[in-house]
Amino acid sequence: MKFIRKHKIISTSILLVLVAFFIVGIVYAKYIYNIINNYILESKKFYFNSSVLSMNNKQYQINNWDGISTYFVTVDVSNKKTDERYTNSDIEYTITVECDDTKLTCVTSKNSGTIRKESHTDSYQVTITPKVSFTAGESISFKTIARSTYPYEKELSATYTLNVVNSKFTYNIDDAAGELALNLNLTNSMAYYEVEQAFGSYSVGDTISQEVYETLSDTNKAKCFSAKVTLTFDPNVILLDSTDESIKNRLSTGYQETTINGKNYVSKYTFKVDAATNKKIIFYKNNPSLNYTYPITNPNSIVTVDVVLARD
Repeated sequence: MKFIRKHKIISTSILLVLVAFFIVGIVYAKYIYNIINNYILESKKFYFNSSVLSMNNKQYQINNWDGISTYFVTVDVSNKKTDERYTNSDIEYTITVECDDTKLTCVTSKNSGTIRKESHTDSYQVTITPKVSFTAGESISFKTIARSTYPYEKELSATYTLNVVNSKFTYNIDDAAGELALNLNLTNSMAYYEVEQAFGSYSVGDTISQEVYETLSDTNKAKCFSAKVTLTFDPNVILLDSTDESIKNRLSTGYQETTINGKNYVSKYTFKVDAATNKKIIFYKNNPSLNYTYPITNPNSIVTVDVVLARD
């Protein structure tokens, strides 16, 4: 005790080092346990995996959330290690999501699922909706967990941290391996419109509120915009859902097609997105085994999104 009192700074430093080693030891021990447990399960030809979840709680930083729009995450799970190595029985699993329910509403598309041995994959969606207003610089996290319950138990999880940026237009791609189509989600947070063709008492460059815009005729609405979006993509990789309203109502400028095997496919087009609107556009994948999720899984978007916003 005399030594501790006499060498207080040294003693405190030693104590902090010991505590750090203890914490690191616990984390490392859990990591080793997961490796051993997974090895034992795989020795029984049991494979329960995901491209976005992991046994050690995979971490994601989402840096383009506007703090206003609903955020979607699609999670895939599979019974495969490789195309040749997979579990030869159905796998049943449960699904949970954890978040601060005073600030977010967090729901899953289902509470449980089954990976059929013939299909090898299954998926679910997590929907995150803000209950309060977030400002630029703030962040909020949520965690989703998939636990296999039959024929063996194994837990996979991931934590997503949404970092709020001061952006009036954001987008993300919601996809999973094994899905036939991906969703491009566009969010326009602008609360007004800009006049680009003069009409009535309005001049080019004037701004119009949503309330006033709704009172205009269709002819005059067409002379205004809140956001003009141009999508560019390779139809050799993904094909646009030709029934979507955005392609039906496309602008005359910025339209391109690509010829593949003698047929023409849309590869670029421009359309308007109304103020304070969320829009989902479906693309069909030529290779369903790939996962084009952005920005979580992939640093670059398979669809190039260029936006012109109404000026402040």
